[in-house]
Amino acid sequence: MRKKILITGINGFLGSHLAKYLKSSFEVIGLEYSLNNLFRIESEKFKVYDVVNKPLENIFIENEIYAVIHVATIYRRKSEPLHNLLKTNILLPVNLLELSNKYNVSLFLNTDSFFNSSKNSYSYLSDYTLSKKHTLDWIKLISNSSICKIVNMKIFHMFGENDSPSKFIPYLMDKILRDEKSIDMTPGLQSRDFIYVNDVISAFETVLKNEVKLTNYQEYEVGSGKSFSIKHLAELIQKISKSKTELNFGAIPYRKGEIMESVCNNQKLVELGWTSRFSLNVGLSKIIKNLNK
Repeated sequence: MRKKILITGINGFLGSHLAKYLKSSFEVIGLEYSLNNLFRIESEKFKVYDVVNKPLENIFIENEIYAVIHVATIYRRKSEPLHNLLKTNILLPVNLLELSNKYNVSLFLNTDSFFNSSKNSYSYLSDYTLSKKHTLDWIKLISNSSICKIVNMKIFHMFGENDSPSKFIPYLMDKILRDEKSIDMTPGLQSRDFIYVNDVISAFETVLKNEVKLTNYQEYEVGSGKSFSIKHLAELIQKISKSKTELNFGAIPYRKGEIMESVCNNQKLVELGWTSRFSLNVGLSKIIKNLNK
């Protein structure tokens, strides 16, 4: 009998990729805010609960859950009500972790972001970053008395197929692939650790399959361990797609508090048995190839 895992935000970008991949090794169930539009997993047969119509505890009463993977998040890019962000980004994972302890769940994986760092003072998505910080503070506090093993997965600049078109890489790729005449950009010297979604999935799988080696609380940074500039990224997309779009670097200023360099230290994850298999070039090429089908 396969172990059962609960993935929150199962219809989201990362959640849907995780569910489709992990279903071969685990029985996957999901949690979403609403069941009205599960467009990323509509071809699948996952059992999906919603947070509105039934208490969260019902999920644990009805299922013997081995692991919870908390992926659901709100960025609040479009000025959604603040209480929605607090409910999803803070209250939901705290409630789920308390229930995981009550119902003897073995493992709780929290999805965190590289934005959540004391070294950064990035004004963009500041409320999202603050919510991630507060969530992690609560998780660490609960870990002191937790029966369930807790892992914080701090993901760097993830990209891949079926991501939200409002995010930077899909937005930039769409403009370049449509051969827009020109795109105004910052100087593009800020660097990021770009990691393809399939590598992120394999990182989660590595942690799940090494549960016996884990201690009460640990954190893994999930990234390639290499950093490339935004300028390099844009020019690489342009080169792969053979686009004629003019990239106007320096036409707009950096955001206030711009993170100029970000690179992952993935040594702990590598020691657990994980390796990054997709370079930036390969990942972008796969996406562009799929888009051109």
